[in-house]
Amino acid sequence: MKTTRTLAMLMAFISTFVIVSCTKNDLKNGPGDNVTGKAPSNSILQETTTPVILPDCNIHCIDPGGPYVESQGSQTQRWGHPTNPQHWKTVSHNAYNTATSFVVEVTFTHSGGNASNTVSVTAFGSPQSVTTLASGATTTFTFALPTGWNACDNVPFSIYQEGQNSPMNLSCSYNLYGICANRGCETSFTGETIDCDNQLREAVYTFTSADDLSYFKIQGGLTNFTGGSAEVTVDGGITIDDQWTPGGSTNRVIKVEGSVTACETITIRIKWSSTNSGGIITGNWSVKDQNGVEVAPAVAGLTCN
Repeated sequence: MKTTRTLAMLMAFISTFVIVSCTKNDLKNGPGDNVTGKAPSNSILQETTTPVILPDCNIHCIDPGGPYVESQGSQTQRWGHPTNPQHWKTVSHNAYNTATSFVVEVTFTHSGGNASNTVSVTAFGSPQSVTTLASGATTTFTFALPTGWNACDNVPFSIYQEGQNSPMNLSCSYNLYGICANRGCETSFTGETIDCDNQLREAVYTFTSADDLSYFKIQGGLTNFTGGSAEVTVDGGITIDDQWTPGGSTNRVIKVEGSVTACETITIRIKWSSTNSGGIITGNWSVKDQNGVEVAPAVAGLTCN
């Protein structure tokens, strides 16, 4: 997303100052997808500001009844004396999708309280419009989502406003969010001993989050570890794993970190060699978020009986 500032000068003492800001919803878009406003042809200056980051549509999903992920943007046009413009108008919008629709809410505001003429939005190649919109008022344009739409489908849309000085255009885009499945699960973290035969150990840890997590870290230890490396298999989510032996210790530390969508299950299966003849075979295992806060109760050491 880009915010474009355009200064336009007329030949006399009249100047037009345009501020364009249109927020899109996915950082994966390339520079060609950035939102821009159509400024007057005699513009001389453009500036870019830091984008607003919205959740990754590959990870985040929405409930059918909301809340939804809103992308916001605005364009303000000023005119009057070159060094002190006295008049302005602003077109701002919120855009989001539901399970069935793409929605754009447009608000018009004028410094003198005057109403706008035509305000229109075009999406999926279909225009919708109102003939007037009072200053400070909001109107909603709703477009049916196409059959077979998917999460992260990109929807270009444009907003056009007429009246109260020259027309304004905003060209924007929005990446759709998928609908969460299997809502109603609970966050849980469990561990289970699978095999303790002949000093070969196997354990399984299972983690399910009721909410999307852009980052989690599961970490714990294996006691009296022998051999080169533990065999670690992780199913679910987007993860990486690591393991090491702290200096002077006989324990092996296992770490799994990554992201997970709501109600998706992460299964960690570990096989290793140990000199333990019984008793506790693992240390405590925990699952924490990006701030180091536990998202589920820790699992105490597992045992061989």
